[in-house]
Amino acid sequence: MKFAQRDYLGKRVNLDQLQDMIESFFKEEGFRTQSSKHPEGYIVQAKKGGIFRTILAANRAYTMIIDGTPSNFKIRVGVADWLKDLKNEVIEPFFTNPMMAYLEVPEALWSYELEHQMWHYIETQVDLGIQ
Repeated sequence: MKFAQRDYLGKRVNLDQLQDMIESFFKEEGFRTQSSKHPEGYIVQAKKGGIFRTILAANRAYTMIIDGTPSNFKIRVGVADWLKDLKNEVIEPFFTNPMMAYLEVPEALWSYELEHQMWHYIETQVDLGIQ
């Protein structure tokens, strides 16, 4: 699986706040994060830090893309390389051809559990109506 996607129709959500909340979720879980707004949506990346990961070149990050309108949007979650610079031309592939931007990674229990917690958090926030 390269990425998971969920579509939200008729929800009326402030996408700026949703992006901030997703970033906060990962920070609370001890991840290093970065985000950027693109003309077509938002990108949030989260990765665990530490010297051991740097030595092993574990430069992978959870990567979330939010695109659409406040009432009709989708969120894609997968693993991609940690981007050194979040300029529009660097993140463009996530919006135009996501199958090429996300990496194929083996399933891991910790990854599944974190993704499950993250989706639950997002669903709760969307249902509460982020305005």
